[in-house]
Amino acid sequence: MADRFDQNSASADATISERVGFGSNALVQGWQEMLGRLLKQLSPYLKRSRIITFAHLTDPEKQCFESIVSKVHLPSCACGVFISPSARNQMMYTNRGLEIPDEAQTAADDGVILFSNPDAGDTIINVLLAHPPYSAAVDVYHQGALLGGYVYTSIDDCLSSLDEVVQTYLGRCA
Repeated sequence: MADRFDQNSASADATISERVGFGSNALVQGWQEMLGRLLKQLSPYLKRSRIITFAHLTDPEKQCFESIVSKVHLPSCACGVFISPSARNQMMYTNRGLEIPDEAQTAADDGVILFSNPDAGDTIINVLLAHPPYSAAVDVYHQGALLGGYVYTSIDDCLSSLDEVVQTYLGRCA
């Protein structure tokens, strides 16, 4: 048992101290810029109040996308894109002439969803639909800073909360 009020072990304290804190951070800024570039590449296909995805999905990915679309309702100024594990593998490996590693063949998640307001691209919501032992999570980036982070016990819990999260961070239309 630790002798401090927070009861964290020394290794937990080290992990916590290494995490990104408040304010703008080069690591977070770089990640947000990468997500922004991806959204910019997809901008010709993004539609306000809609979540889009890629043309070729596996049957389980189609079911996941249908579940997302049925549960998440976007404000009129927001748009979203579902990036399935197979689309991510294509972007990361196949399109670069690389073989997909064995560990990437069996995805540890159901994919990623990105949300933004195309008119005010300074806020990006990044959703990871992870399977146990990992956690489904939502990170909100704003002007190079981690504005909010949410962790869920299941993908269903995560999807059920997305309306509120998206409305909170992207609900104001210019």
